[in-house]
Amino acid sequence: MSSTPQQQPPNPARRDFANKSHAASYDYISPLKLDLSGRHVLVTGAAHEDGVGFATALAFARAGAAVIVLADLRGVAEERAESLRAAARAAGRGKEPVVLCREVDIAKLDSVKALLDSIDTSLGGKLDVLVNNAAHQEPYAKLLDSDPEVDWRTWEVNVNGLVNMSRTFLPLLLAAHSNSKAGLCTMINVSSSGALSVRPGSSHYRSSKLAVLRWTESLQLDYSPEGLICYCVNPGAIKTQITVNEPSELRDRLPHKVDVAGDTICWLASERREWLGGRYVSCPWDMEELMSRREEIVEGDKLKVRMVY
Repeated sequence: MSSTPQQQPPNPARRDFANKSHAASYDYISPLKLDLSGRHVLVTGAAHEDGVGFATALAFARAGAAVIVLADLRGVAEERAESLRAAARAAGRGKEPVVLCREVDIAKLDSVKALLDSIDTSLGGKLDVLVNNAAHQEPYAKLLDSDPEVDWRTWEVNVNGLVNMSRTFLPLLLAAHSNSKAGLCTMINVSSSGALSVRPGSSHYRSSKLAVLRWTESLQLDYSPEGLICYCVNPGAIKTQITVNEPSELRDRLPHKVDVAGDTICWLASERREWLGGRYVSCPWDMEELMSRREEIVEGDKLKVRMVY
């Protein structure tokens, strides 16, 4: 975590909800200030050390989570598990987390069910936080110049994968909350700022990420009466594996650090904020400012997808 906030200079050409934002993590969202002892967390897309998924898992380890499941398409190296245990020790947590590394193709329901079967005993039927981070981005190309199978994989992972994970693990989230209302019952779906804009050659990825926003709102509407809190987050403009297919002139200018995403996601999940459920949150936004604008957000029903007439 950065020792001092790296505040971005205002860009008058770009309108954003927050007046203040950060390129790297900062004190207000530090995992060291959180207490997630006893909590069970599952993060997909968590194999890469420089990725949002692993940064998120690292934040949960530093916050004291008891069980952390790392899942990815090609599995997760054991070194990642040791990194989480080391992070918990360095943070002064009294007990190291149980870390489970698993392989899963979220686009296939059978694979997701197999993931659940392999971790159910360790979870004890309890899941507090599900972070749906795994994603796919096709190479930049116009429709008639692209590979239809590669394009469709973007939809299979980003949309159908999200449905498969929700269908399989939502019952565990709800069950943990229904038992004495003690579970966090929080799902965080990782979208993108690309969901709110268009750029030539990236139609599938941006459209699929827009679908994630509406999916989040829909789940919140259907299951909030049973305790679910569902957020949709933009991790920021970060140079990770998911951006390898972006043009180099774009990728090399991405300003955000991965820890601002991981620490913000952990902070959002650390306590139940029903009023924020179903909404879009950009991780670089200043979270203290976001909390101060609660009344404005609720009364205006802001941070949701809509057509403005």
